[in-house]
Amino acid sequence: INAEYGKQWYQRRVRGGDWVLRNPKNPYHEGIQLPMGQSHTFSRESEVILYVQIPNKFCYKDTQGHGRMFSGLQNTDAQGRRCLNGLCRNPDGDSRGPYCLVKDEESGKQIKSSCGIPKCIWDVECYADNGVGYRGNANTVSISKEESVPCQSWTADKPHVNPFHPTEYNSKMFGIGKHNSCRNPDPKTAAVPWCYTTNFRVRWGPCVTVKQCDATVDYFQRDL
Repeated sequence: INAEYGKQWYQRRVRGGDWVLRNPKNPYHEGIQLPMGQSHTFSRESEVILYVQIPNKFCYKDTQGHGRMFSGLQNTDAQGRRCLNGLCRNPDGDSRGPYCLVKDEESGKQIKSSCGIPKCIWDVECYADNGVGYRGNANTVSISKEESVPCQSWTADKPHVNPFHPTEYNSKMFGIGKHNSCRNPDPKTAAVPWCYTTNFRVRWGPCVTVKQCDATVDYFQRDL
């Protein structure tokens, strides 16, 4: 990502990948998405934090329909053959992950072929930042040092009233759906993945079994 400066302004232009430019005072609610090739101009006084979008761009989250949300720019299969239908995608949730149509050399027919996109580890097996992007399957919460209980489903209002049902916005932004996996749809209050509990005495709690991503955890992994 490049920067150009004027007397009263500066511009960020994306040369590779997709980025999010966020307001450091409110980073999880004020941001501008910049796809590759686009730019945005700011006043000299503006400060921004740069985040590269790795999940669903350079790797796919297998927990989201085996990569249904993948939107990267790869246009060849794992063998380097050009995709006939544009870019690698997985609209039908194929268990092999994102794929595309290529021409089979023997039969001459169009066939599905895996694109060899790696699986995301960050925000699946661990959470990054404040857990807003976490899409793993952890679904238990500790209510004491000795006891853990299952999370309440995000579609339920018992035993606790739940204001974060799976609306289109909540599903897209926070991964809320018809499940009881840990998520963080309230980053103003919580800094980790959490859930409502199935214990009527304890309303909610952090999902302590989900560790925070750090330098010891790879961003993604490729299937052998």
